[in-house]
Amino acid sequence: MKILIDIDALTPPLTGIGYYTAKLLKGLQEADDVGELKLIRDGNIIEPEVLSITENMLQSARVAARQLPFRPLLRWGYQKYRTMRFWQHSAGFKDFIYHAPNYSLLPFQGRSVVTIHDLSFIRHPEFHPPDRVNYWRKNIHRVVKRADHIITDSEFQRGEIIDVFDVEPDNVSAIHLGVSGEFRAYSMDDCATVLAENGLQYKQFCLVVATVEPRKNFERIVRAFESLPEELKYAYPLVIVGDKGWLSDDIHQSIERLIEKKQAHRLGYVPDEALWRLYASATVFVYPSLYEGFGLPVLEAMASGTAVLSSNSSSIPEVAGEACVLVDPYFVEQLTDEWRKLLSDETKQSHHVSMGLKRATIFTWDKCVAETINVYKKLDGG
Repeated sequence: MKILIDIDALTPPLTGIGYYTAKLLKGLQEADDVGELKLIRDGNIIEPEVLSITENMLQSARVAARQLPFRPLLRWGYQKYRTMRFWQHSAGFKDFIYHAPNYSLLPFQGRSVVTIHDLSFIRHPEFHPPDRVNYWRKNIHRVVKRADHIITDSEFQRGEIIDVFDVEPDNVSAIHLGVSGEFRAYSMDDCATVLAENGLQYKQFCLVVATVEPRKNFERIVRAFESLPEELKYAYPLVIVGDKGWLSDDIHQSIERLIEKKQAHRLGYVPDEALWRLYASATVFVYPSLYEGFGLPVLEAMASGTAVLSSNSSSIPEVAGEACVLVDPYFVEQLTDEWRKLLSDETKQSHHVSMGLKRATIFTWDKCVAETINVYKKLDGG
């Protein structure tokens, strides 16, 4: 098969979609079923050698992305530019299958696949800035109409897509994401340097990894943490990893009050090597997100040997199975109660750690790539 894959999501620092794109790209480069592979960047078609993706693939992607052409800042101008360039350059590639792994599917004269990770901008527009909602509400229907096949991250999200767009079920595939081997149960010695740099102790803190924005439910996370017994808040401070998002000023003020009491640490963005060890060092990973298409941080925490407290809604139960403690993300009292139980009961913690490690093994990037290639084969007549 001949594949064109859009790599615009490979912009440092990589987001969840960036990791997905990078892992998919590496798998396609190594797949026997793929005869030719070309990359799309800013509407231009380039050779895979531009990225030089090796064993240290994600770091290579970051370095290469910095060296590729500058991306225009204005969304409308940028999209017009991409569309025009791609239409001009792709005319000779009609026998390729074009895959856009990040929502935005450009007009193409051959067969095309798009990955739509979630529909939060439709189901929960209050979680996004108005310009983002307006843009995707106007454009997502065009994307769906153009696509010969849609990939999404979960059966939950597959049902959402079929319901919202009234598409044929056979034209939508749920393909679970994977978890990298770097997310594992590191020892205390492995984590010592990272913990010392951040004033933390092994298995003596609660961890949140998310951009501080409405969808991630930080308001209720903070309220639930504040309701924990005083001794638990000091023994297991709240550690927040992630950039400042939109509509988050009030939450940051609340977090600052916890920091002043020495009950919280705000680390912002951290390098991958530190993130892996922070996951493995936490006592409890807290992720009561209000809406997810998959919930990759839940999987990463399970693979890291950390007990997980998350949501009982959207895609999370599909990822968590029975390995995590799941609560109604809108019910602060329930979140507080289950959080307290996890911190107070080492036997309960150990049970969920063991279950999580086992559960995480069924989600692999190799499986994700293989199932994606099966979609290509279907379009290719195989």
